Amino acid sequence: MSAKSGRPPLHLPRLTHNQPPKELFVPFFPFSRKASSRHYPAFPQNMFDTVFEHILLDDVPHPTTPLPKDVLPLCTAQEVTEGYNLCWQLLEDGVDRKAFRRLILKIAFSGQADEEERLAFKYERAKFKHMRFACANFTRKHRYPLLLHIVTIIMGDMQDAFKNHQRRATLILGLILWVALSPAYYWLIAAPLTSWREDSAAGIQAYQKRENARLAKMVAKLEATTGHEFHVVRKIISRRVAFNDTLRTIRPSHELNQLSEYLATINGMMGDLHDHLIEKKLDGTQNYKRDRFQSPQEIPQRIRAFLSHSPQ
Repeated sequence: MSAKSGRPPLHLPRLTHNQPPKELFVPFFPFSRKASSRHYPAFPQNMFDTVFEHILLDDVPHPTTPLPKDVLPLCTAQEVTEGYNLCWQLLEDGVDRKAFRRLILKIAFSGQADEEERLAFKYERAKFKHMRFACANFTRKHRYPLLLHIVTIIMGDMQDAFKNHQRRATLILGLILWVALSPAYYWLIAAPLTSWREDSAAGIQAYQKRENARLAKMVAKLEATTGHEFHVVRKIISRRVAFNDTLRTIRPSHELNQLSEYLATINGMMGDLHDHLIEKKLDGTQNYKRDRFQSPQEIPQRIRAFLSHSPQ
């Protein structure tokens, strides 16, 4: 069992809605709950509990879980729409931005966070990350919205900074993040999330095949890779496990559970190693973009096994 699997019990957030339960209107500008073109039925709380638990366990190893036969599951158009909307609603209604900004400011000025504050920060960041993955996985653009991507990176950098006692970086990044999540700026982050359209089911599978082709080219480089190159490979895995975790919330199945657990094993192994690379980057003992190292063999072996099961 890795250190990441020794988690405290999950205390999942309860979502509250300001709109009537029959239909949830998506705000285009957070200042006034102004309806946009994206509206859909509100999801039941148990679906948020389920997808969020999947998110928090997406890097916990399951070394004995076998690959299912279908590692490139095709979803329906309805599942695509529901999957994207579930991720959006988890961010929009699952993050208390006022409370999150207070937490950011507290950590920024103190330069540290206790265990409860670290978990709170991690949980809120996880919802932003999952929404970012949803934009790449489900929309026609298959990429991250720029501002959402930037603010999620800043959250990760701040988290690395306060975990590694980088007080100056924690302060600077925290103040930037506090401003970026204010109502005056947040609508710039949220706007693309309501306007981007979902891709077709066939388009999503074509995108995943392109990602597999990228993965096949990059896995050979794990014999002598940099921290940055290693991280690029991990992000492909992270996007796929996020897609699968959303899909198995919409469409529960044993095979989808197996696929998520297999991908989570790779994601967790890569995440543990990447944490060490970040520590070496911050203490100056290894250059993240230039110094090369050999990845543990189990990582490329598991990735190659996954690719061998994937249709071309």
